[in-house]
Amino acid sequence: MSTPRTRQARGSRQGRTTPFARRGLALAAGTAALALTLVGCAGGGEAAPAPERDLGTPVAGEIKAGALDGVTLTFAGSGGVFQDGQKAALWDPFAKASGATMNQDAFDAGKLKAMVDSGNVSWDVVNTTQFDTARGCGTLYEKYDYSQIDISKIPEGTITDECMVPQILYGLVVVYNTDKFGDNPPTSAADFFDTEKFPGKRTVSQSTYVDPQTVEFALTAQGKDVKNLKPEDIEGAFDMYKDLGDNVIGWTTGAAAQQQLESGEAVMGLVWSGRGYGAASAGAPVAPMWDQWMIMVDSNGIPKGVKDPQAAFAAVNYSLGAEQQAKMTEETSYGGVNIDAKPKMDEQLTEWMTTEHLDTGIAPNVDFWVENYDALAAAWAGWATGN
Repeated sequence: MSTPRTRQARGSRQGRTTPFARRGLALAAGTAALALTLVGCAGGGEAAPAPERDLGTPVAGEIKAGALDGVTLTFAGSGGVFQDGQKAALWDPFAKASGATMNQDAFDAGKLKAMVDSGNVSWDVVNTTQFDTARGCGTLYEKYDYSQIDISKIPEGTITDECMVPQILYGLVVVYNTDKFGDNPPTSAADFFDTEKFPGKRTVSQSTYVDPQTVEFALTAQGKDVKNLKPEDIEGAFDMYKDLGDNVIGWTTGAAAQQQLESGEAVMGLVWSGRGYGAASAGAPVAPMWDQWMIMVDSNGIPKGVKDPQAAFAAVNYSLGAEQQAKMTEETSYGGVNIDAKPKMDEQLTEWMTTEHLDTGIAPNVDFWVENYDALAAAWAGWATGN
């Protein structure tokens, strides 16, 4: 049996909570509280001080030419075509502009902890989930010094803890087969569980990644408000999936979920938006349901004990530019986090773009899941192993 892990790397209307809707919510910590001082390095001794540089007032997407000549940084991401897209859109241009060398590595939560515990941190920026940075804020991740980051163009409400800046905005979305349900598509989370009205197999995550939003989706189908969850709600969510019986199949990777949709093995799936788009791009007759979808945000995290925090902040700040974020959307199909970004999108990509549907999305209750993670992980282990 695999141990559940953090994912390795990514207004109200009729009960729908949408705090991300078009700059509709103040930043989680409040703008007055965002000028935070970077916490010192972990480990037994003091790290050698990083060089002091005058990088000027930060502007998203900009850095002085050659400002980081001779500096080597490492970005750890989720791998695959997504990290390839990040490299092309964000990190290669940053390296060219700044003079830094930007290496790539694969993110692993266990490796990060080992680095931090040893005091020998070789990563500078990592792509992980907002739940991961919230749980590890101050222990595994540095608190941001937001005076070194231009966050003026970030969608309000997408900074969900002091140790993150958003990386991408995507979603956990119901994807349905239009050949089966094109004339009568699902329109609510409850429809996903209605096998009489919508017969056929559904695919749901049974990966080792403990996903709070898969749980929130089932609770939404029960009519619960994710802003007011209770620990006893957790088991009830898994009961919803188990009650689907033979009508539910699991996916353990995003690629598997996409294949199940493409082959028709599943006529409906609760999958990452990019995988639904991938299936549609491959010619599968599928479409997204934008009612009651789960808004997902990945974090740019700075590992605790990073050797050159100023350079790491500069890299993140550069990645937030409108041009960079537009290019990342074009490369990866995921939504950017600069409100001025204008990616070139065809009709199909526009249909799947989460940033076009924020008013009907549901944002997660991050604080609840940080407080109740152990109970969630235990319940998820049973679900993932069929127990």
